[in-house]
Amino acid sequence: MEPVCDGGPRRTGSVEGQAGDCKAELLLEIVDEDETIEEVTFETNNGRWSVGFGEGPGQVWTIPSQGDKRVRIRGPDGEILASERLTVSHYLDSPDLAVWRSEFEPETVSVGEDVTVVFSIATFGSETSFTAALLVDGKAVETRNGTVDSGPDCQHASGPEYEFSYTFEEPGEYELAGRITVDGSSKGDHIRSIGTVTVTQ
Repeated sequence: MEPVCDGGPRRTGSVEGQAGDCKAELLLEIVDEDETIEEVTFETNNGRWSVGFGEGPGQVWTIPSQGDKRVRIRGPDGEILASERLTVSHYLDSPDLAVWRSEFEPETVSVGEDVTVVFSIATFGSETSFTAALLVDGKAVETRNGTVDSGPDCQHASGPEYEFSYTFEEPGEYELAGRITVDGSSKGDHIRSIGTVTVTQ
C-alpha cells in the first residue's frame, strides 16, 4: 500500500462488450437515482470496447459521490449496449494499514545477543485497532496492540512507531519481517520483509 493524500471516493472494475462497427463512438453514462451525473465518449477498437474504472492508462477516472450507481454504455444511435451497477466507495469506509520504514541492527550478532527492530505504521482509511508483530522466519515472536484515527497518512508514517528486541539462542540466518493485522478487515495481514540477521556461535 502506498498512502496518498487526495482521499476521495474510489471505484474499480470494468465494463466491456462488442459493437457492430469496427470503429464507433460510444457514450458512457453514470446514473445516480435516474439522473445522469457523468457522460464520457470513447471509441471502440476493431468493434470491441472495454471501459475500466480506476487509475492508469486507458481508464476513466472521475469521482462521483459514494453509493450505488448505474453504468450505461450507449451506441451511436443511442441504444443501450450494456447496463451494470457500480458501487463507489470512500477510502474512509475501511481500514488499510501497512508496515513502513523498517530497520534493524546489528546485522550480525552472537548467540545470546539482542537484535533491535523498528518499524512505523502507515495509515489510510477508517479508525481501527490493530496488532503489530515482529516475525522471525515467519513466526510471530513479539506483538504490540494499537489504534489509529481515520484519514490518509500524507507523511507515509504518521502512525505509531514500534521497537522490538529479540534474542537468538541458536546460530544461523534468520529472516525478519513486520506484520500488521487489522481488526475487522477483509484485506488480510500486511507483511513486509525487513532483512536477514546472521547469528554466530
